[in-house]
Amino acid sequence: MRSTVRNGLAVAAITAAGLTALTPSAAAQPSMYNPVITPCNHLFRTPLEAPRTGTDVYWSPFGAADIVCFDADMGGVGFYQRDPWGGWHRMNELSPGHFFYEVVTSTVPDQATWG
Repeated sequence: MRSTVRNGLAVAAITAAGLTALTPSAAAQPSMYNPVITPCNHLFRTPLEAPRTGTDVYWSPFGAADIVCFDADMGGVGFYQRDPWGGWHRMNELSPGHFFYEVVTSTVPDQATWG
């Protein structure tokens, strides 16, 4: 009888240990997705400014200030502009060299670190 109880407890302990190993841990896992934002006002100008070498035209009610480059290390860089109220707006290139302001706000740059 004692060996049966002992064997049953051993099986229960092994089963519990196996199930614990299979459950996901609550600790944060490292991520390869580490986006970085950097200021890049120097890459844009308003349509009213004189052309400058290496700049694209940005059509926005907020001018060409508070623009950041968003690099998620996935093969491309996105551009966002912060409005005076703190909201981020994605910049879309609708024709070569002409970026336009997106009305809808985004929280994507808030999840990045400043580089």
